[in-house]
Amino acid sequence: MKNVEEVRYKNERSKIKEYELFSKYYINGSPTVLFEAGMGDSSEVWTHIQNKISLLTTTFSYDRAGIGRSDTSVIPRTCLDIIEDLSELLQRVSVKPPFILVGHSFGGMVSRLFASIYPNLIVGIILVDAAPEYKELAFEKVLPNHLKASNREYYSNPMINSEKIDKIESYKQVDKHKCVFEFPLTVITRGLPDNYKKDWPNQEILDVEQKLQFEFKKLSSDSKIIVAKKSRHYIQNDEPELIVDVITEIVNKYRVGQVSNII
Repeated sequence: MKNVEEVRYKNERSKIKEYELFSKYYINGSPTVLFEAGMGDSSEVWTHIQNKISLLTTTFSYDRAGIGRSDTSVIPRTCLDIIEDLSELLQRVSVKPPFILVGHSFGGMVSRLFASIYPNLIVGIILVDAAPEYKELAFEKVLPNHLKASNREYYSNPMINSEKIDKIESYKQVDKHKCVFEFPLTVITRGLPDNYKKDWPNQEILDVEQKLQFEFKKLSSDSKIIVAKKSRHYIQNDEPELIVDVITEIVNKYRVGQVSNII
């Protein structure tokens, strides 16, 4: 087996519409593990895990428009815009389906929409502390009054968030395409409250998000939930081996025929 030092990634910029997107991938058999970062994050957040998984199978990560080494695009954008970019990008590079999707935070929502639109290309999905749609509205149940206005503004004004994503329209898109998957789904939720927002009731926010994320279990006929007890939001930093183990499990299931590929 190779070691990480022997992995030689292809780093490419591909023309998509009027801009170029950066991608980083390594070809090593099937299936392809496709990493989707959280809002405002580049593909670099997956470096450690991508290095590990590249020893096992093909991996692919990329920077969405306006992030990292990719060009900016017209704003505001929606989840469906991102899916269209990703679909076109995948046709321009050498990676092939089937895919195992690994999505963190907002990237989990992107992964869910991609899987709903292209279910025949997917053999597994892993949601890493993934953002539920309409979470901001659920937060209002536990937020003190002086924080509700800014929370609602973040929900309704695309120009406030780091990627200028139209959240309301994106949530509608995810709702419209929602379906029950027939491939394995693993939901990994953080076990510790975040503490990066001053005055926020972080434990109560964690309780709300966990409750919403537990609902993801209904999205597949083959699903399970894992609580990362030692992790905050960036589980890939706090407990990377947990994610590596889950990816490895689904890869092995696919290779022994326990996950059907219906492409």
